Amino acid sequence: MSYANTRAHLIAELERIESLLRAYDTITETVPASDDPPAVGEVELAHEPARLSVGLPTDAAERLAERAAEIDRRCSETATENSFRLKILAERFDLSRPHLDVFLLAVAAEIDATYQTMFRELHDDSDITHPTVELIADLFSRTTDQQLAATALVAPSSPLRQHDLVTLSEPVGNSRSHQHRLVTVDPRLVSYLEGHVDLDPALERVADLPPPDRTLEDLQLEPPLHDRLERIESEPSGRYYFHGPDADERDAAIEALADDRLLRASLPAVLEADALEGFHREALLQDCPVHLTDADALAERGVEYSLEDVFDRFDDLQADLFVTGTEEWHPTGTTVGIDFIVEFPRPSIDARHAFWEERADELPADVDPAVLAGTFELTRSQLEAALATARSLADGEPTAGDVYEGCRAQSADGLDELAQRIEPAYDWTDIQLREKTERELRLIRDHVTGQARIYGEWGFAEGGSRTGGVVALFKGPSGTGKTMAAEVLANDVGMALYKIDLSTVVSKYIGETEENLERIFQAAAQSNAILLFDEADAVFGDRAEVADATDRYANAEVNYLLQRLERYDGVVVLTTNYASNIDDAFGRRIDHSVWFPNPEPPVREAIWRAAVPDDAPTGDLEYDLLAEVELTGGQISKIGRLAAIMADDRIGMEQIVHAIEDEVTSRLLYPIETSEYRHHLRSVDVEEESDDDEAFDEKAGERSPEAVVRLFFDLLADGDGDRAHELYHSRTLAEEFSPKEQLILSHGELSIVGEIDRVRDDHDRVVVELEQELNGERTAQSYELRPEEGAWRIFNVQRAREDIVVDR
Repeated sequence: MSYANTRAHLIAELERIESLLRAYDTITETVPASDDPPAVGEVELAHEPARLSVGLPTDAAERLAERAAEIDRRCSETATENSFRLKILAERFDLSRPHLDVFLLAVAAEIDATYQTMFRELHDDSDITHPTVELIADLFSRTTDQQLAATALVAPSSPLRQHDLVTLSEPVGNSRSHQHRLVTVDPRLVSYLEGHVDLDPALERVADLPPPDRTLEDLQLEPPLHDRLERIESEPSGRYYFHGPDADERDAAIEALADDRLLRASLPAVLEADALEGFHREALLQDCPVHLTDADALAERGVEYSLEDVFDRFDDLQADLFVTGTEEWHPTGTTVGIDFIVEFPRPSIDARHAFWEERADELPADVDPAVLAGTFELTRSQLEAALATARSLADGEPTAGDVYEGCRAQSADGLDELAQRIEPAYDWTDIQLREKTERELRLIRDHVTGQARIYGEWGFAEGGSRTGGVVALFKGPSGTGKTMAAEVLANDVGMALYKIDLSTVVSKYIGETEENLERIFQAAAQSNAILLFDEADAVFGDRAEVADATDRYANAEVNYLLQRLERYDGVVVLTTNYASNIDDAFGRRIDHSVWFPNPEPPVREAIWRAAVPDDAPTGDLEYDLLAEVELTGGQISKIGRLAAIMADDRIGMEQIVHAIEDEVTSRLLYPIETSEYRHHLRSVDVEEESDDDEAFDEKAGERSPEAVVRLFFDLLADGDGDRAHELYHSRTLAEEFSPKEQLILSHGELSIVGEIDRVRDDHDRVVVELEQELNGERTAQSYELRPEEGAWRIFNVQRAREDIVVDR
C-alpha cells in the first residue's frame, strides 16, 4: 500500500525512529552501568559512518531494518515517489541511512513535542530536548572505536553539517564537553518536510519564487534568438549563461522556459549576505529551475568568487541553472560544462523601426519612426518605457519634444560619473559658419538620423565590419565653433551630449588610459549619447617609431582606440586644434571630417551681431569695421562680454576697441589703427607693455640657473608649453612636450618641493638637483643648464623614474 502524501511517509519514518529510541531505552534500563554490554550476535558494526547500523541486539536491529525496508517498498509503489520530501532531501544531499536517521532524530523533536519528552527522560535532564552527540554515538555503536565512528555522523565533514541540515549547539548546562551538544535542525527544513511550498525566510531579502506566467510565444523575440530558446526548452535540464543589455527581456525568457516555479536571486546580494550555501541548499530542496542575476558584479568583488566557482558550486543541481549578466562571458577550461551561452542583443534597426511603425498613430506627425529607430538604440523594454514616458510628459497628445525626451530618459546614467553632460543651448540659428562647413555638419545630422534607412532598409550593414555608428572629426583653430557645432548637432538629433574630460582619462601609468577609455565606451553603449572628445589629439595622436618602452605603450593606446572605434556603434565627435597630430590610421574610422577655419569677414560680421544681444544698450557699432579684425568666433564672444563689463550705460566702440586691445596682439589691430576709432586705442599702455617686454628680455641674461628652472616649472604649471620650450638650449637633448603631456600638466599640479641644489658649477655648465611634485607624487630630478646668447638655457633633464611624464 502506497503513502498518500509526503507527510504520511514522514510519519512512518518518525514512528520507526520512535521504535529505535524505545529499544535503546529498554537496553539501558536492563543493563547495569558497570556491566559489559551484551553481545550483538552476528551484527558487525562498521567503522565508516555511512556503513554504521544501530547498536542494538540482533533481533531489535533486524526488526528496525525490516521496517525501513517496508517503508522503502511502499515508497516504490507510489506513482509520485519523487514527491516525498524526505526522499528528495536524502537523494539531493547524498545521505546514507545512518545520516538520515540522525537527521530524523533531530527533526522529530521539532515536529512532535512527545519526542522532546523522550529525550529528557533518556538523558534524565529537563534541559535536553533534542538528541545530543553522546546519544548519537550510543545509538550507532557498541564499542569505543565504533563510538568515534558514530560521532563522525555529525562532524564538520558530514553531509549533514556541510549542507547545514543539522546544527550543533553549545554544550548544555555547565558541561563543556562536545558530547553534550544538542543536534538541532533549521525550522526551514521542518517546513519543507511538512510539505509547505515556501521560501527559506533567511533568503527572503535576496531571493524570490516567482510563478512563471508566460511562454516563448508571448515574447517578441527576433527569429534567431527565438529558435535557440526553443532548442533549450526541448533539452533536459542544463546550465546556461544569458547576457545582453535588457535584463527584462532575459528574465522574461527564463520565466518562459520554467514550468511552474523559478527560484531567483541576485548573485551579488547572495554573496554579500554570505548566503551562497543557504541558497544552494534551497535550490536543491526546491527542485525547480534556478536563476542567478547580476553576474557582472562578481568582478567588483575581487577574487573571492568567480563565475566559474558559482557554476561549479551548483554542479549537483538537477534542474536548469540560468546565470545572467550584461557583459559577454566565456568559461575557462577549469569550469564544468556550460550547455549554452546565449546573447540577448539590442533589437536590430529593423526591429526598432518596426516597433515605431506599429505605434505611428501614437506619434506626432513631425516624428519619423525611421529617424527614431536610427537615432536611439534602445532595448525592447526601453522602447516601451520611452513611449510611456512621452505620454506622461505630455499635456494632451505627446509632442516631438516629449517623444525625444522619453527616448533620452531611457539612457543609462553611467556616463555621468565619467564625463560632463552638456545641455545643448544652441541651434542652427545661433551658429555662424561658412557654407561648406555648415553643409558638412548637416550631412552628419542626416547620417545620424538616417541609420535605419542606410543600415536597415538598404542593407549597408551587410558584409561590413561596422554595422552602424558615426565618427566625426571637427578640426580647426581654437574658438572657431567646434564645440558649439557639437551642441547644435546634439540639439537637432535630440541626443544627449557628453564631453570627455581628458585630464581624468589620460594617465602616465601603463594601461590605465585604455582602462579609463574602456569604461567610457562601455557606459556610452548604454547611453544613446554623443561622445565629445575635446582636444582629441591628446589621445588620438600619431604613433611614433618605437625607440623605447614609452613609445610602445603610447602606440598601444592608439591601437586600442583604433580597434575600439571600429566596434563602437554610437556617435563620436572628435575636436582638435592640431589636425596634423591625429594618427592617419584613424582616417578610415572617421566618417566625416569637417574643417572649421578662422571665419572670413562676412561670417565675422554675423558673429559680431550675434555677440551683442538685442536687449543690450549700444551706441553706433561699426560691425563692418570690426569684421576686418581677424578674430575667431570664440574671441568675438569673449570681447562682447568684456565690453559689456567695461560699459557704464551703453556699449560703444570705445569699449569694444578696449576689449579687442586686451584680447589680441598689436599686429591684429591694424584695421582699427587706420580707422577713425584709432584714438580709442590705449597707445601709451601698448608702448609701456613693449618697454616691459624689452626689460624682460634684458633681464633674461641675468637669471640664475635656478631661476630659469623655476620659471620653466611655472610656465608648465600654467599650461604654457610653448613659452617653456623657449627656455631650452638650441642644442638641447630634451624633447618637446607632446599634446598629451601638455594636457596632463595643464590639468595637474606641478611644483618644486623645497630648495634647488647646485651640484656642479662651471662657467659653461651648471647641474642642479631638485625634488618635483606632480599630482601629489614626488621624484628627484637633475637639470643641466648651459649658456647661450648670454643666458642660461636647459640643456638636458635626467629622468629619475620612468613613469614621471616630465622626465626626459
